[in-house]
Amino acid sequence: MSEALDEILQNAAAGDQDAWRSLIQTYSGRVFGLLYRQCANGELAQEITQATFVKVVTKLSEYREQGRFEPWLFRIAMNTLRDEMRRKKRHASTVDLNSTPPESIGHSHDQQTPFDQLQQTEEHDQLRQAVKQLPDADQKILYMRYTAELSFAQIAESLDEPLGTVLARGHRALKKLKKIIEDIKQEQA
Repeated sequence: MSEALDEILQNAAAGDQDAWRSLIQTYSGRVFGLLYRQCANGELAQEITQATFVKVVTKLSEYREQGRFEPWLFRIAMNTLRDEMRRKKRHASTVDLNSTPPESIGHSHDQQTPFDQLQQTEEHDQLRQAVKQLPDADQKILYMRYTAELSFAQIAESLDEPLGTVLARGHRALKKLKKIIEDIKQEQA
């Protein structure tokens, strides 16, 4: 863990509002993005993101795992979502990948030409179609890696699975995704 993050965590645990703001600004977009991709409901993802940070507030003074804050945070988020889905007896569905994610988790396109934006939209549509065809477990690994920007070690810790298993699943998911994209491109040709 970087010394800066360690200091922010200590200050936040001591009640420093600026430290809390910094944690929320740094991590809330990634937490929301992961939750949104898992539940396909922006309102629920926002609610669970807030609940996650409330849990962090109450547990941060007990946090002792040096260098493992991100996996700990994302595990809390995923467990909170799972618990909420069970409580409401809803079944989590994968996101409608044909929709555009909320701007809070998207990337700015201000510097692009209209042609670049159109081409990127077409590529994103192909990717969304391909990801939608993967099993939920594969989608989860890819979302944690590329939406939440977790390392494979952090994903393994968050899912409480061996690193080798997560690496293999991630590799297989990418191979499946590549094959699906190739098939989509052939169909469109």
